[in-house]
Amino acid sequence: MTPRRPLLLAALATPVIARAQAFPARPIRLVVGFPPGGGSDLVARPLAEKMSATLGQPVLVENRGGANGALGLAEVARANPDGHVFGHVNNATIAINPLLVRNLPFNAERDFAPVAAATVGGLFFTVPTSLGVSNVAEFIALVRARPGQIYFGSAGPGSITHLAFELFKRATRVEIEPVHYRGSAPALQDMVGGRVHFMLDGINLSMGQIQAGRVRAIGFLGAERHALFPDIPTVREQGFADVVVPGWQGFVAPAATPGAVLDRLQDAIRDALADPAVGDLFRTQGIITGFRPRAQMAAMIEEERQRWRPIITELNISLD
Repeated sequence: MTPRRPLLLAALATPVIARAQAFPARPIRLVVGFPPGGGSDLVARPLAEKMSATLGQPVLVENRGGANGALGLAEVARANPDGHVFGHVNNATIAINPLLVRNLPFNAERDFAPVAAATVGGLFFTVPTSLGVSNVAEFIALVRARPGQIYFGSAGPGSITHLAFELFKRATRVEIEPVHYRGSAPALQDMVGGRVHFMLDGINLSMGQIQAGRVRAIGFLGAERHALFPDIPTVREQGFADVVVPGWQGFVAPAATPGAVLDRLQDAIRDALADPAVGDLFRTQGIITGFRPRAQMAAMIEEERQRWRPIITELNISLD
């Protein structure tokens, strides 16, 4: 009777193997949880285009903006776990937002499988050039001279931009009100239009406005200066040691997606990031590529949870 057991196990495994070998069998949906034109979109679209060529099927970006990326992640969580739907994430959407919201329509630790991390970086402190400040000290002096008149443009409640803002407020002890948007792109539009007065966000979003002279970067929230912008001092250098907010972007799939399928997606992302045209495009937008395979991405997610949990508790931030 014993020889029959391996045959039974092989028979049970056959459907999973067949699904992996058949992948992709149709166009693939890449869900981005923010509106078109934002920092997430600027990373996802070039990679999707290159992945299409590698995988032999179109990789179609679908923007599902709202709830700091949670609407997009909910779409991924309930998708069929065959690899034909996967989602863009950043460190806030996959690791931090679940610490702020108890009633999300998914379990971030259980419902997703990491695919790969794609970029590394951090947030920049940007202001409209018309504000007339060139460093963080000048900005704080302006806030104190104009109480109640300076507003922060947030990508949404609980976003990494919002948490960075809260850290900045705590470190500087200035009173500033946030204005929350459904993503960074509309916030930038309002900053250029003068309705909000600063942002803490990825520089890829504002590169065009910086080059046009309408926006100025006065600080970087990384632990060290940005490799592509070494002339911009960190906020830490400018006297605020606790205002350090790293950032990265990556991709996840539904949790039950077969490992062989995850590997194909992971390898397609790696190949897309290695394409010189993608590297050149990202550099013009201030983006640093940083491929990490799915096992390393899982460790990055856990590191973010451990880093932000005590900070969120201390600041008493909740979005429930």
